[in-house]
Amino acid sequence: MKFQSNHLLKRENLFILISSSWISLWFSSLVFTVLRLGDYDIETPTHHPIQTNSRDNYYSSRSGPTPQKQIVGDDHDNAAIAIEIPGVELQIPPPNLNQPKIQIILPDYDHATLTTSSTISQPKTSYKPKNKGWILLLHACTHSALKFFSPSPNCPDCVGLSEELRIVRLVMEMGYIPIAISCADETRRCWAPPRDIPRIEYALNHPLLLSGLSFHGDDGGDAGRDFDGDGGGGKNEKRGGGGERPERIFSIGASSGGALAAELVTKQISQAAIVMVMSLSDPVVKQMRKSPKPTYFAPMPRDKGTLQRVQRNVEALRRHGDENGGKGTAKSCYILDNESCDSLPLTPNYLVQRVPQMTREAAMTLTTKLKEVGHIDPGSNMLIVDPTKSNWRNIISPSNSTHWLDQFALKPGYSP
Repeated sequence: MKFQSNHLLKRENLFILISSSWISLWFSSLVFTVLRLGDYDIETPTHHPIQTNSRDNYYSSRSGPTPQKQIVGDDHDNAAIAIEIPGVELQIPPPNLNQPKIQIILPDYDHATLTTSSTISQPKTSYKPKNKGWILLLHACTHSALKFFSPSPNCPDCVGLSEELRIVRLVMEMGYIPIAISCADETRRCWAPPRDIPRIEYALNHPLLLSGLSFHGDDGGDAGRDFDGDGGGGKNEKRGGGGERPERIFSIGASSGGALAAELVTKQISQAAIVMVMSLSDPVVKQMRKSPKPTYFAPMPRDKGTLQRVQRNVEALRRHGDENGGKGTAKSCYILDNESCDSLPLTPNYLVQRVPQMTREAAMTLTTKLKEVGHIDPGSNMLIVDPTKSNWRNIISPSNSTHWLDQFALKPGYSP
């Protein structure tokens, strides 16, 4: 089916970005950093003692050249123009027939491109995933897997929030297959581990998912031929061939999804986790101490309460390593990053880099209007008025309450 690019022109809720800038989550840069953990042998993280509070220190702990630090909101960003990444929706029958189907969204590789082109209407793409493994993308409360991918004929209900699209893009660029999963709770849309973990485990082994991934090999063939990303198959080839579940599965989640990402590690479903803007309960920390796995904690510095709880989590996990003479690699594989989720300026470059279809002229108009009414500090370009409680929609679009420039929807309710 030919992908209709004009389907994207009426996409919903692009301007949740303004709210995202307010809560200031540097998720995409964070994911870029942490997925480099996949370059290590995940079974022996003691060889890489990373105990850092920032990306700069993390890079300095690695051998080889230090990557150029990303300047978010500037032209030096590694993803200078936002792009759409269309999704494919799968509905997997649940193990318990009294529960809703398991919603999974995958990239639509027939229509996705990772170039900076403003259109993805071409019928085929030259992009072929290396398939180093799978990355499970776990949404926050009130959201769903639909938020990670753009609308397409194979996922007409996909939304594609801007920062989530950048996460997917980086995951794909680094050779992994992103798999977004929705929780079972269709009301609050929060994760409940006792109910959701068995569903995830079931879905990851389901033929519908495996067959959907069977064409994602490095040469267009079976999935998993190159989980090591070296072009030669490697030790994981026999595990991944024919669309089988790979050895290397990581989980990334924010808030409620972050807590679940950590629990998937304790259940040996995931081999590493990124836990964003979330602290963990004492029982989960206790379980993590039994079998340490690489876990990256990224709280928001402005959320002092969560930051303090996360610091206690990491201290407890590392202390367990000290008490046991470093056995189990406990001290080296828990990383606390208390800088990456810091505030971001709302600039025209920021919007162009994050909002698909956004032009620099439109971005300049938007930021200028918000500065004129005192919503953006003219010096720092930081938001000084909470957009979740302000009338910014009326300010930028006084004559049309549903769309700005007849293109970008202004519908509220999708902001984190």
